Amino acid sequence: MIENTRIEIPLSKTKLAKLLLFSIIFLIIGLWMVIKDPQISNPVFNNPVVKIFASYGAIIMGVLGSYYFSRKLFDNNPGLVINEEGIYDNTSIFKFGLIPWSDISQIYERTIQATATSRQHFVTIGLTKPGKYITKETNTLKRKLLEANAKSYGSPIHISTNGLKTNHQDLFILMSERFENYKTGNSDKD
Repeated sequence: MIENTRIEIPLSKTKLAKLLLFSIIFLIIGLWMVIKDPQISNPVFNNPVVKIFASYGAIIMGVLGSYYFSRKLFDNNPGLVINEEGIYDNTSIFKFGLIPWSDISQIYERTIQATATSRQHFVTIGLTKPGKYITKETNTLKRKLLEANAKSYGSPIHISTNGLKTNHQDLFILMSERFENYKTGNSDKD
């Protein structure tokens, strides 16, 4: 039987503030590189093309991160809501709204090598009809990102705990248990 409880996982203001700070640092470094054009002895990193990509990439990441994390910092809505209807995700730039349990085919973990020394963990929500969520997105760039996520990682919906007051393992266990409760509750009705 499906538990009739609502679980709200709030956004972590501390984690979001750190991410905002890192975004501002990226922005400052990118601007410094454009303004000062630092010269170094390494021929790869002193290559003008590499420096342009690195500096403008840092500026773009800094601006986008600063915008997004500053908005999330003042967002008082829960980051994630899990209830008997499904999952409401407010953790990313994509506005999926309610993802009903009936649209979910599986919940699994995904780890991506973010840099040479760090990994990014996600809880991925497998969908019965991923195209339904991709076509809801009206922004062309966001829709292309969702298509790439679905093609590369099996689903357009991936939840990170980077901005949530929980950790990856606890979130995965909670979502998996609730999904199993939903499946068991539905099979009892058949």
